[in-house]
Amino acid sequence: MNRTFTFLLSITVVAMASCQAVNDSPRVLGGDVGLSAVDSAAYLDGISSLPTVSEAEAFKGILLVLTKPHKATFAQAVAALQERKIVGANWDFQADRAITKGRIAYMTYQACGLKGGLTLQLTGPSQRYCLKELQYRGLISPGVTYNAITGMEYVAVLGRIDEFRQTGKVAGASDREGGLE
Repeated sequence: MNRTFTFLLSITVVAMASCQAVNDSPRVLGGDVGLSAVDSAAYLDGISSLPTVSEAEAFKGILLVLTKPHKATFAQAVAALQERKIVGANWDFQADRAITKGRIAYMTYQACGLKGGLTLQLTGPSQRYCLKELQYRGLISPGVTYNAITGMEYVAVLGRIDEFRQTGKVAGASDREGGLE
């Protein structure tokens, strides 16, 4: 046999052997954690002092911006955000895990219905490129995708999401690093 053919055949066998069936249902740990219905002011006051924001608290905040406050479990919040394509289809979820800046950026990008630059349009949204786009627009503070987000940072992001959804821009974004108006 030809060496090139043998090499290509072995690569094909390895690639096919590593293929796995895709599980459509997300992995949700702590799905029965209740997300109580609170008003925006009480939520923002409570979350602003947290050193890190959990996924459950972050999802509650996004849902407060997008819909009316209502009582739900963490699993129901995940399902609602997946239905709206606010969270990634291939993410795993854990209610008590600190949410990362990359996930917040992705959720913000999707919630605001933004259209990014060439890379985002060609590859689709990813945590990395959503974070870069939002930092460029001045909607989120500098950092890397794996950094946990603090309560005060998250309150600021929620305010910017709400303002952008209502007006199509964020006042003072040009004053922040990288922002454009």
